[in-house]
Amino acid sequence: MAYCAIPVVDRLVAPASTADRLLQGDTAAAAELASRLVVPERDNFVERPWGGTRLKAFKGLPVAGRAGERAIGESFELAADDADDEARRHPSVLMLADGSTIGLPALLAVHADTMLGEAFVQRHGRRYPLLPKLLDVAELLSVQAHPPGNTEVYVIVAADPGATIRLGFAVDVDAAALAEQLAAGRREQQRLLELVAAIEPEKLQESLKPWLARRKAGARGLAATLKPKLAAGARLRDVETCLKALHAVYWAMLDALNVIPVAAGDVIYNANPARVVAAGGRPASAEVHALGNPEGRGVLALEIRMPGPTFRAWDNVRFPLRDIDVDAALGALNLGATQPAEFVVERKPLRPGVYRSVDCEYFRLEHLAPTQSRPVDVPASSPHSLHALAGCVTVRGAAGVELGALERGE
Repeated sequence: MAYCAIPVVDRLVAPASTADRLLQGDTAAAAELASRLVVPERDNFVERPWGGTRLKAFKGLPVAGRAGERAIGESFELAADDADDEARRHPSVLMLADGSTIGLPALLAVHADTMLGEAFVQRHGRRYPLLPKLLDVAELLSVQAHPPGNTEVYVIVAADPGATIRLGFAVDVDAAALAEQLAAGRREQQRLLELVAAIEPEKLQESLKPWLARRKAGARGLAATLKPKLAAGARLRDVETCLKALHAVYWAMLDALNVIPVAAGDVIYNANPARVVAAGGRPASAEVHALGNPEGRGVLALEIRMPGPTFRAWDNVRFPLRDIDVDAALGALNLGATQPAEFVVERKPLRPGVYRSVDCEYFRLEHLAPTQSRPVDVPASSPHSLHALAGCVTVRGAAGVELGALERGE
């Protein structure tokens, strides 16, 4: 009789991770998570051609060597709305106590009632209806607009001496004339690419950037440096003519906008002035804006706005070419003149250590200044986001139970 030995293997089934349990509908796990601060990972960075290199250091994250550091323009601090293209591409991620991770939109799709409350969900859906970001503005952003009804606020965290932003038209604008001017500028950009076809767009941008920033810069010298890159049959004088046209549009667009100086602590509310809202009979919307400045004086800011598209009217002669939609941008904008003072908001004291700057139908912005000897009480309210812009803070519940802590940049 033949025998064969059959080994017996104990099958060890690993317990489901917290993330798996949450996605499978574990309400107890969701309730436990909702009982303390929900803090997304702080490295939700987005590279932008106008970005800088300060966000990682601001957030206390390792910074690569100078040569290896990429231009990070934005950090999506709370992105949980898959209806917004950018928020869907860069969702906030939570690191759970067991080391597993879960996307905030996926969590809310299953547990929004527990995490946000039924009343909140009934009003806003299973999402978070704001898209707060940190911006590191090292160069001019595009001239842009947002859909009617969308406003935004910028809390200036840090700014180089003399830093400015462009916001609101400084003069009354004729939509048809401006649209043609910007379209002509775009055509000149395409023409320049064809004339100097032997240069990479990124290299062309490096040459143009400091030249454009000089209001009285001549085109002949720059054109001469591009001579070795001319396409077959292209003439140097055509390059010079093209450069002159682009320089003129660049500065004409900037000069049509208000110049607003900014410094750390400033609050700038990008919304139609009250007089414009009253005259137009529609909800306040964002004014035309181009954050940053041609001098490259950096600005670090917290931006609060609703999710939604950005309509780019003009990209300040940036290469490689990015999509623009002049008609959509101008169609969303107030084309009347505004004043810089109409956008600068003062912080009004509410109680010791608490100030309020913006209180609109879309969001309310309060500034908390706790100290070790003077904590700040925050009344119970609907879900909100808390951003640590300096120092660190510990949050305790009503019974003194510690709910979590935030460091600068969380």
